Parts: sequence; structure tokens; C-alpha cells
Amino acid sequence: MRLGNQDNGLFCDNDGKFIGVSLGHDYCAEHEWGHKELKRNFGIPDLNGKTLGVKSRSITKCIKNLIFLEHTYKRKKFAILYTGSDWRTKEECEANLPHYLKNYKKDIDWRMEFEAKRQAKSPDKEREEKDPILTAWDGGSFGIGVMGKENVEYLRELYQALQNKNASLAYVNRMPNNPFCHSSLTLMIADRIPQEYMEMMYGADKDQWDLEAYEKKIGMTKLKEKTRKDSHDDKYGHRHGYYIACSANWIDYEDEEARNEKKKERGTKFDIVYWVNYSDDDDTHGHFTVEEVREWLKGKKKLSEIRTRNEAKKEKSSV
Repeated sequence: MRLGNQDNGLFCDNDGKFIGVSLGHDYCAEHEWGHKELKRNFGIPDLNGKTLGVKSRSITKCIKNLIFLEHTYKRKKFAILYTGSDWRTKEECEANLPHYLKNYKKDIDWRMEFEAKRQAKSPDKEREEKDPILTAWDGGSFGIGVMGKENVEYLRELYQALQNKNASLAYVNRMPNNPFCHSSLTLMIADRIPQEYMEMMYGADKDQWDLEAYEKKIGMTKLKEKTRKDSHDDKYGHRHGYYIACSANWIDYEDEEARNEKKKERGTKFDIVYWVNYSDDDDTHGHFTVEEVREWLKGKKKLSEIRTRNEAKKEKSSV
């Protein structure tokens, strides 16, 4: 579990009604590899044709050791909510706060005092108002600490929502009008999620579901799976067709006219392209057409050779 120092905070609607907590992020592996274990522990279903939208982000069970504790420090109210280890008793989990949250009361109090002093020194300087909160998470656990009577009540509401299976876990930008705020993993009370966010979730899922269906339809899913197995590491290094990323992207999902124009420019008959990173050509990365990727994975030529040949053909035909 690592601290989410960027973009964490309370998530409220336009009327100030509490919805949930953005856990934030930092530049660490724990925040870059997703949250598969959290999804499994809370029974969040995988994306399929029947779970598009909020359903693919909603919990269906609560873990055994979900811990909510209240504390007082310097006559201020504090509370902490976190996932305890399933191999410990609840009492043991309550006695062992997550590493990065062990001193959450002092840390939050110090941060808020520091922000107040900084603001007092430069009262005319605009600063983003910080919530009195500390968050940490990784792929299988999370922890949230807050200060203040109102925020303690908010955290209790989130705890009760998780217990009652009325919660969702999704990547959300809690301040979409702030160009410097990015999406982060967010715990939300499900029946308080604004309609606009639910529509965005459905749209994103529909896009992804259609993309996966299109890949299967043109035979690329099976080809990638087969090549992935055949190109696995051996003692002599990577074999032909090895890659770290080979991800499909729509050329233009919404606009058919623009899509057809771009397909013509790229010289492809397909509606998608592939982002390839670290192929068997160590330095080769970028967007490639389905035709280029298919030839690469099926044949013996390197991806860079295929691209160089195709660009030479384009240049010759344009003369």
C-alpha cells in the first residue's frame, strides 16, 4: 500500500453532497498495475455485455476485515477506514494500522497546519484547498484517514455503504473542470453517483466492449494469444513476435466520416490501429495498422522492416 499524494480528496457533487473518496495516485508500481485483487475481494464483476456501466464497478460482497476506527487527537476528531488482512482476526487488524497510515492523525494535522501557515504568509496567492485527508492503496488494499467531525461522518457513511454492498470502485476525475486534476481510483456510494458519471461509465464500457468484439471478429485476439505463448522468454531471449504492449485503439469511434478519412490516410481497411511498445525490435514503438501487426505476428519480418517498406511504397506512389 502506497500513499496517494496526487489528486486525492473528498468527492462531492455540485451541491456539496458527499459521494465518496478519491484515493489519489503517485508515481509508483503499486498504482500502475490496476486493482484486480480489490475487485476480486469485493466481488466486482468483470466487464461483459450485461455489466456495462456502473455494474462493472459495483461491489457484490464485503470483506471480512473492513476496519473503521475513530480517534481523538489534540481535541480534534479523526477516523480511519482500511482493509485488514484476511488471515488476521479483526482485533489484530484494529491493532495494526497500515504502514503508511500508522501516524495518520499527526500527518494530517501537520499538513493542515502547514497549509494554513503558508496561506497566511501569502493570502493573495491562489492555492488549491486541501482536504484534511490521507489515502493509500495498492492492487489489493486501501486505507483512508480523515480529520474533522463532518469528514468523520462522511467516512462512516462510506464504511456503511461498503458493508451494505452499496458502493462502487472506479477511476474518476473528482474535479473535471480543473485541467491539472487527473482521474484516480475512487470509492463511491453507489446510489449517490451522479447520472452524468453513470453515463460516462457506460460510454467508456461500450467503447471497450465493442473494441474487444471487433478484435475477435477480425481474428486478432486469437493471433495475439497464440503469438504471446510462442514468443515467451527462453534462455536465448525474446523470440519473434514478442511485445510488452499491443493494444487496440479505435481510429475514430464516434465519427464515421472522420474515421474513413483517417483509414485512407493510414492505408488500412480496418477501424482500429494498434499501439505497440517494446516489440522484438527493442526500440520500436508507436501506432501500427492491423495489416502491419498481422504481417509481423504471422511472418518473420520485424515490425520496423514492415513499417519502413510501407512508408517507402507510400512515398513512391505519391511522386
